[in-house]
Amino acid sequence: MQTQQLRDKIRQQGEIAHGTGHSYNDKPERNALRNFLTNCPEFQGFWKSYFGTPPNTTLKEDPLGEYKVDLGIVNEEENICHGLIEVDVFNSWGENGYPAHYKKFHVLERKLKYFENTDHKYLTCTFNNTHNQMVCTTRENIDKCHFLYGITEMWMPAIKARDRVVRCPLDENVFWFGIS
Repeated sequence: MQTQQLRDKIRQQGEIAHGTGHSYNDKPERNALRNFLTNCPEFQGFWKSYFGTPPNTTLKEDPLGEYKVDLGIVNEEENICHGLIEVDVFNSWGENGYPAHYKKFHVLERKLKYFENTDHKYLTCTFNNTHNQMVCTTRENIDKCHFLYGITEMWMPAIKARDRVVRCPLDENVFWFGIS
């Protein structure tokens, strides 16, 4: 019952962000990632350094199936996945900067299954509400924080429910990018 209530609250919040009936529509964030790949040299360099430049790959939507991880770097001919990318939006983060009262980068526990027991590189990217600023972290940092700090159950004001997260400090392992 509690899991269903959480799902319902997540769906409701998604509908606030994306419109009624479109709670899981993260197309704006997927497009924002592509925009950063095209127009943000700093992010391009970070991306190349983290994922490398595997040949014959494309950025594929829903590489593990619908309602799972958002994007993947895949070579479909050889059925190889070189990396996974999760995207989301933090509606409380406007153009005037990241909210000062947030001291941690949160990664939802339910997203960990996308890369656990694999050797996939994994990046999670959160955009501000106008999609011109992004903060992200890597699988390696998520794993480190998971090991050091565990899972924290937190009250999430936006969904008015508790959810479980890995909390990563806003340190040198959390990366910030912006475009104009």
